[in-house]
Amino acid sequence: MRLKLIISIFIFPVLLLNCKRKQPETSAISTYIPLNPSQQRVVDASHLFSSSQQDSLIDKIIQYETETTNQIAILTVDSLPPLTTAQAFGTDAGNSWGIGTKEKDNGLIITISKFDKAVAISTGTGTAQSISDYECQVIIDSLMLPKFRSKKYYFGVDKALDALILHWN
Repeated sequence: MRLKLIISIFIFPVLLLNCKRKQPETSAISTYIPLNPSQQRVVDASHLFSSSQQDSLIDKIIQYETETTNQIAILTVDSLPPLTTAQAFGTDAGNSWGIGTKEKDNGLIITISKFDKAVAISTGTGTAQSISDYECQVIIDSLMLPKFRSKKYYFGVDKALDALILHWN
């Protein structure tokens, strides 16, 4: 009995101190999110767009943002972190970069993972009131993916932006 008491007094605290708290998934994901200190609206880490295509997308996004205060970002990456969806990665990137105003939570980010062949449109809470997840998926399936299959990434994203802006208004 005494031996059990002594063991439990010494071993229990050691076990307790050695238990590590599980880190939230977002901290693991955030190490993969490209830095965006200058608040670029298009972060093309996978080099899917030419510089003129990138400028065209930025111009469209900035013009829309000026008219409405709604904010859009586009992120391309080569691959996603392990066990992460494009949706979760995009949401974390949008939150990390501060896409959308705090008052309205009116941000939206299009995430494209080149090698994973994954695409997502992640919306802020305010944006989700105007554009549903279903509508986002329809835009991905009908406008983006057909163009992506023929490696025409710019045209798929450009058409998706037009459709998102139309729905958002």
